[in-house]
Amino acid sequence: MIYEETYHYLLSNVSSTEFDTCLYSLLHIDWEGVVQRSLQQMAQGIGTTKKDLYQTLKKLSNKQHKVFIPVESNGEKKYIFKLACPPILTSK
Repeated sequence: MIYEETYHYLLSNVSSTEFDTCLYSLLHIDWEGVVQRSLQQMAQGIGTTKKDLYQTLKKLSNKQHKVFIPVESNGEKKYIFKLACPPILTSK
């Protein structure tokens, strides 16, 4: 399910690569909103390089956007896709 907030954000605030990153993430999250793909898998799925994907995630994780929240999971850096989570899960 795409929340209305996600829909409006994607249509008005992101570039095409950022749009692809968000949609790919939406398709590969668990119940807590954690993207369950490595950066390499995400880059391949989006059709970009790992370096460019990292820059996109860095931009979308900053204070202005706060679309992704970086987290550590089993020694691996993962991201919570905040726009796909109900507000109760993103109050961390």
